[in-house]
Amino acid sequence: MKKKFKYLYLYVALSAGFAMVSCEDLKFGKDFLQKPPSSDVTIDTIFSSAEYARRVLWYSYQSLPYGIETNGNGTAMHISTIEGLTDLNQSTLTYSKVNKYYYTGTYNAKEQESGNSKCPYGSNYWVAIRNAWLVIQNIDRVVDMDAVEKQRLKAEAKSIIAIYYSHMFRHFGALPIIDHALSAEDAMPVRATLQETLDFIVRLLDEAIATPEFPWRLSDSEMPNWYGRITKAGAMGLKARVLLFAASPLFNNDDPYYPGEAADKKMTWFGGYDKNRWKLAADACKEFFDAVAANGYYKLVEKNDAAGVYPGYKNEYRYAFRAAYFDRGTTETLISTHRNIFTTDDGLQLDQGMRWGAHNPTLEYLDMFQTADGEVLDWEAERAAGKNIFLNRDPRLYETLIVDSDEFRGRKLDLAEANPKNSSNYPQGKDYGKFPLDKRSLRSGCFSTRKWGLDRQGGGDYKGHIIQWSFLRMAELHLSYAEALNEYHGAPTELAYEHVDAVRARVGLKGLKKGLNKEDFRAALLRERACEFGWEEVRIFDLIRWKMSEKFTSPLHGLHMYRHKTTKQMVYEPFELTEGKRIWWEEGAFTSKWYLNAFPANEVNKGYGLIQNPGWE
Repeated sequence: MKKKFKYLYLYVALSAGFAMVSCEDLKFGKDFLQKPPSSDVTIDTIFSSAEYARRVLWYSYQSLPYGIETNGNGTAMHISTIEGLTDLNQSTLTYSKVNKYYYTGTYNAKEQESGNSKCPYGSNYWVAIRNAWLVIQNIDRVVDMDAVEKQRLKAEAKSIIAIYYSHMFRHFGALPIIDHALSAEDAMPVRATLQETLDFIVRLLDEAIATPEFPWRLSDSEMPNWYGRITKAGAMGLKARVLLFAASPLFNNDDPYYPGEAADKKMTWFGGYDKNRWKLAADACKEFFDAVAANGYYKLVEKNDAAGVYPGYKNEYRYAFRAAYFDRGTTETLISTHRNIFTTDDGLQLDQGMRWGAHNPTLEYLDMFQTADGEVLDWEAERAAGKNIFLNRDPRLYETLIVDSDEFRGRKLDLAEANPKNSSNYPQGKDYGKFPLDKRSLRSGCFSTRKWGLDRQGGGDYKGHIIQWSFLRMAELHLSYAEALNEYHGAPTELAYEHVDAVRARVGLKGLKKGLNKEDFRAALLRERACEFGWEEVRIFDLIRWKMSEKFTSPLHGLHMYRHKTTKQMVYEPFELTEGKRIWWEEGAFTSKWYLNAFPANEVNKGYGLIQNPGWE
């Protein structure tokens, strides 16, 4: 327990608010959050005190999207990850939701109602949204709070609403627009059009951004106690993200991705292609980077920034990447969400999910990582020569995957498998299948997952390290800007190259080859996003928004690797991953209806105008 208390100060401000509301639900919480206030607790009571009023907003933070499974407080897929639906990862954990409902093809509107979905559409999100509206509508009546804080909290509340809406926008498309705290007398709004939903999200963010009292970043005096609060920089970054998604072919197309009533009513597409949507996304990115230039602070974490921050960090490119996604309070993180004070000591289900087979990376993902000099690996030549393909690769590979010959718990790993045809000359490596690299975590063959798990909570340099979920970081803004410029101009501009190359340079890679056409640049960019954001819930949305059905339906592979005990030459044998095989692989099983979630059956059946997404019943 002493170890945990060491970190309490890092969360004292936010967690105190969460704990107080949770412990006193009857007095302050759900009675006025989920239904009209009782005679004992009124809105007047709550907003008679700055302390009570702040708690309403802190409560809204509790359900923000969070993608790490830590002691049952994480992913919607229960121990697994929604990246298990992509080409990066294959889960073999049969009781995870990705296996039970998606791989089997049994997910539907009824399962969405039961919460068996990659994104909830339940009360927690809507209660949090109502919380935020209560703050916006009532904060001015608080007598013991100054005007600056009132305006700041309003902007913060609008940004929180936009986070919930933008997240559901990517999963469901158009949504009912809740633009005030609903009372018992209010009818639930009907489902809006896609354009109306997008306009609502952007309007909230624009209003927050335009608020002078909304800080660009947390001040030094506010760090680290208030780390996790939304800032103007986060709101600007979120605006760019949602506009990029809206500009992509899923919604921005001459044809709907799937026919049906929702498509006819422009709830799942805009009704046609508009090139200017890419410009809107590019403009939002430009506004963000112009603000960075004017206000400072935010930037990519470079290797000199990471060195010396923690005992194991060295002045190496790979640790710059680790700090960028893993560490709290860096210049890279724009929006961070968290669940209580979980550290690497507490992340048991994250650790177990990795060891139990929920995060088996694929050969397809391994191959996305280029060589250390920024070239595509000549796989056949390396294989024919019996060379070690894991050496001299993109530094992000070593922080994303656990691979042979890399460092792990202070030693060089030997992950060679015993060759069943000649085990005397090709014996099993000393680390293969040994705790914590259990054989279930090596079902892809000779490599496993490192990201977030690091040394699998093994008591190394990162013992006690607090776990955050970086919902949005600077690298995404760089790559989004490059993408929007490429699509709008029909070819990559010099500025587009600059933004991609900045992300590559952070890990020591040379820039992309010049002279690429639009399609080749897009492919390189999407690969770059996969290498940068593995298991950060970016790849899933990239595949969805670009309607890359082939990535959902093509067989995935692992890699057997054998090492000769004398010559040390390597033998490689790719193999198809069949354990936990996805029903989508079967011909005709995957259709484009899977791009968006179903709405819960019980919500559709209430008859207030929530039209179901096409293809779902």
